[in-house]
Amino acid sequence: MTRTVLAADFGGTHLRAAMVDESGRVLAREERPTPAEATAAIVTDGIISLLRSVGPVEGAGPEAVCIATAGLVDADAGRVILAPNIPGFRNLPLTGPVAEALGMPAFIENDASAAALGEFRFGAGRGMRHLLHATLGTGIGGGLVIDRRLYRGAKGLAGEIGHIVVDPSGPRCNCGSRGCLEAVVSGVAFAHRARRLIAKGRAPLLATIAAGREPAGHDLLAAAQQGETAAEAEIRNGGHMLGLGLGSLVNVLNPDAVTLSGGLLGMGEMLLGPMREAISSLAYGPASGTRVLLSELGDDAGLLGAAAVAFERLEDAGRMG
Repeated sequence: MTRTVLAADFGGTHLRAAMVDESGRVLAREERPTPAEATAAIVTDGIISLLRSVGPVEGAGPEAVCIATAGLVDADAGRVILAPNIPGFRNLPLTGPVAEALGMPAFIENDASAAALGEFRFGAGRGMRHLLHATLGTGIGGGLVIDRRLYRGAKGLAGEIGHIVVDPSGPRCNCGSRGCLEAVVSGVAFAHRARRLIAKGRAPLLATIAAGREPAGHDLLAAAQQGETAAEAEIRNGGHMLGLGLGSLVNVLNPDAVTLSGGLLGMGEMLLGPMREAISSLAYGPASGTRVLLSELGDDAGLLGAAAVAFERLEDAGRMG
């Protein structure tokens, strides 16, 4: 019988859960809004309830559960240190209560790291040995697969590519540094770029599109697609800066490929073209030919990433046993 696991992906907007088999097939799924205000107890009970709603299916009993969430995670201790978009996730021991309630091993993982393993196991990274994955959305995250295993680092922070500095004199990042990759090319960063253009009077079309509200990254894209050169220049500059960051990492890690996921991929070649050029020009020697691939998992990257982590943990336990 095919092995199955329960997987959960918890973000600031939605809570998703699924039952997934070893091939990456989603057998059942459920989604609910993330509570706007929630205590740790409410969040934990909500997670357990949601996971119960997706398994078992037709008698197939899941063997483990993994929860992927944004923020800082102590995967070995089963604790969420900080999840900035979910108020109830602060120094939250999570795997113990979940395991007790569901009667199976429970694990947690940073969502971007989980997405990296999911892409490696089920998506664009299949068959590779070393993989660098970047999540391009409201913020910038990442994950590393080295020698076919998820790499977490000494303190679980490996893959925090959004906080490498690409412009020391750049805008302030939420982490406190200046010019982090996340501060210059992310959904939030592009919204800042749009506001700056409007304030300087350099983008009248953008100002019209966003009239009466705060401009967002998609407004910048809409203006660029309609021919506003200043808006297009901001997106292309962001792509260039993204390429500088990823190209530097390619030199350090020498992965088989870089995989990308997230909402910013909707900016298309306006963002990705300059990014690829920067990676190729910066990468050293044969690393300049490193492939850049788009995610094959789409909106299921978080769920399938959590499932991939659960399967890896079960395999580790089997080897130890």
